[in-house]
Amino acid sequence: EPKVMRTKESAVAKTAPGPKQAPASPVSAAMHTPALPAGVELARAPTGPGRLADDYIAFLGDSVTPFHAVANVVARFAAAGFHERRLDAALATKAGERFWVIHPDGKTILAFVVGTKSPVLSGYTLVGAHTDSPDLRLRLNPVESVAGTALLTTQLHGGLIRRAWLDRPLALAGAVWQVVRDARGKPRFHPHSGQPVVTRKLVHVDAPLAVIPDLAIHLDREKNDVGAIDPQTMLNAVCSGLLDSEGLTRALSDAAGVALDELDGFDLHLVPYARPMRTGIDGSMITGPRQDDLAMVYAGMQGLIESVERDPRPLHTRVAAFFDAEETGSQTASGAGSDFLRSVLLRVARRHPATSAAHDPEQALLASVVLSADMAHALHPNFQDVHDKAHAPLMNRGMVVKVNTNDRYATTGETTALIRAVCDAAQVPLQAFVVKQNMGCGSTIGPITAARLGARTIDVGAPMWAMHSTSETTGALDMDWAAAMMRSFLAGGK
Repeated sequence: EPKVMRTKESAVAKTAPGPKQAPASPVSAAMHTPALPAGVELARAPTGPGRLADDYIAFLGDSVTPFHAVANVVARFAAAGFHERRLDAALATKAGERFWVIHPDGKTILAFVVGTKSPVLSGYTLVGAHTDSPDLRLRLNPVESVAGTALLTTQLHGGLIRRAWLDRPLALAGAVWQVVRDARGKPRFHPHSGQPVVTRKLVHVDAPLAVIPDLAIHLDREKNDVGAIDPQTMLNAVCSGLLDSEGLTRALSDAAGVALDELDGFDLHLVPYARPMRTGIDGSMITGPRQDDLAMVYAGMQGLIESVERDPRPLHTRVAAFFDAEETGSQTASGAGSDFLRSVLLRVARRHPATSAAHDPEQALLASVVLSADMAHALHPNFQDVHDKAHAPLMNRGMVVKVNTNDRYATTGETTALIRAVCDAAQVPLQAFVVKQNMGCGSTIGPITAARLGARTIDVGAPMWAMHSTSETTGALDMDWAAAMMRSFLAGGK
C-alpha cells in the first residue's frame, strides 16, 4: 500500500521568514453583527440541513487528487467490511462477499457486493462516477526562476475555468515514484515480469505554497471586457519572492519529505488551499473544489454501503466503479474508455459459484444496468437565459436525469422510466436537464460505458453551480437525495 504523507502548514513555515501576526484591530473587535430578521438563525459550520453533508465535506476536503480519493474510498469501504482483492490472482467469489480492486495506476477503483445468483442471469447493477477534476498539474521540468521569483510551471487537466485559479492560495498534492536500486545504485527488475521495480508514495503538502497573481487592472484596462488567459504564460504559480529555482526545489523537498530533484517520476497537482464548507445563512449549500465529480463518488460509495446494511446477501451483484480521466475523455489505461471495467466484470461473472459451463460471461453485460452519475447544471439565478426553462433543475430539490438525443448522455426513454421507479421507491424527487438547442452539450462516462458494455445506461447527477471552478457550489440536501437514489438503485428499490 502506498504511504500517504500529509504535511501541515508548519512544515513549510521555515522556507522563508514572514511578518509577525498583526494584533487584532480594536475597531473590528468592537463591531457587532447586525440583528437578523425574526425567526432566522445564522448558520455556523458545520450545522445546517442534510444528514450526510458534513461527512461529505470531510471526504471532499481530504480527496485532493484521484490518488487520495481512491485511498479515502478504500478506508470507507474497509470500515464497512469490504476487503481488497488482487488483480493478479483469480477472482473467484462467494455470495455476500464485499471486495474492491484497484487499477495498478491507483486512480480507479471497483467495488463489489456479490449476489447469490450468477451475474449472467441477473446482470450487474452498477453505479459509476469519476475521481478526477479539472485542475493544474506540474510540467515535467516545473521549477523556474523568473523576474526575481521562483515559480512552478503548470499544465491544464480538463476544461477548467482559468480565471478561478488566479489570486488563490495553492497547495501541492499527488504521487511520486522512485526506482528501487541495489547498493551500487543499479535499478532492480522484477524476476518474473522483467519490469523495473518502483515504489509509490502519496504526498499532500497542506499549506499555501503558491499563488498565481492576476495582473492589476491599471496595467490592462480591458481585462473586464476581454480578459483572455494564456495557459502557457499566465497560469504559472509563484512560490517565492526570495528563493531561486534551486532554493525552491530544496524548500519543496523539505516540505514534501521527498527529494524532488531525485525523483524518477511524479504526478503532482496544485490544488486550492481551501477546505470545503457550508455556505448560506441557513447552511443549505456546500462550496468547495472538486465536487464535480467527487460528490457522486461519495454518493455512490455511501449508497453501496447502505445497500449492504439493508440487504447483506442480495440476489444480484452490485458494483461501484470510480474512474480517473473522465475530464480528458477517459482514454487511459484505467478510464471508462479502457478495458478495465469490462474485463473485471467478465472475470467475476465467469468465476461466480452459480455460473455454469453452459453460460457465457458476456451474458452478464447485456443483462446489466448502469447508473452514470455526474454533476448537473443547476438553474443559475444570474444567468437564467442559458437554461431551457422547462429543464432547469434547482439545488436542494432532488436528483436530475440528463437527456441528449445526440447521445452526449446515455439516457433513453426506457432508462428514464427505470430511474423514475428507482427514485419513487426511495422517495427522491427527480428533475430533468436538457441543454438549450442552440448550445453545445457536455458529456459523461455514460455513453462510453454503454458502448463498452452494451448495457442499458442512465445519466443522472446532482445540480450545482460553477462546474469546473476552484470553488463549486451544490446543495446540502442533495447529498441525502443522491445517496438514497444510489442505494435504491443498487438494492432493487430497498
